[in-house]
Amino acid sequence: MDAVGWRRFMEGMIPSVTVRIQSETEDASKCRLTVKAWSASLVVKLLEVTHGQWLYRNVHVHDMVSGEKARNRKERIRAELKHQMEVGEDGLAEEDHFLLDINLDDLEHSTVEDQAIWLLALKAARKAQQLRES
Repeated sequence: MDAVGWRRFMEGMIPSVTVRIQSETEDASKCRLTVKAWSASLVVKLLEVTHGQWLYRNVHVHDMVSGEKARNRKERIRAELKHQMEVGEDGLAEEDHFLLDINLDDLEHSTVEDQAIWLLALKAARKAQQLRES
């Protein structure tokens, strides 16, 4: 395998010595598969492994529901939720205080979209009050 390297092997390039060893094994064990059929099935299995790794990476890195980006977004939103609750009523008009009348536990069990909408509403209320004061 060192003759072709790991990457090329996983892409289906099988060293001739591997095929020769399988041929000798086939002769000794009365295997039903021909060397050509064995080689073809090995290439298919290697490609299936490579494709499976690619799919796994795509889901865990790029998927917006369960992937890394989604986890990072959830963490950012949760951190901002906590920050906004710590800031409290500062920078809010009295008529916007109702936005803080929310149970943080309920909010953490809600969807990320609901949390993001709540954060946008709270930030907009703070910005509106800031503009009123300036």
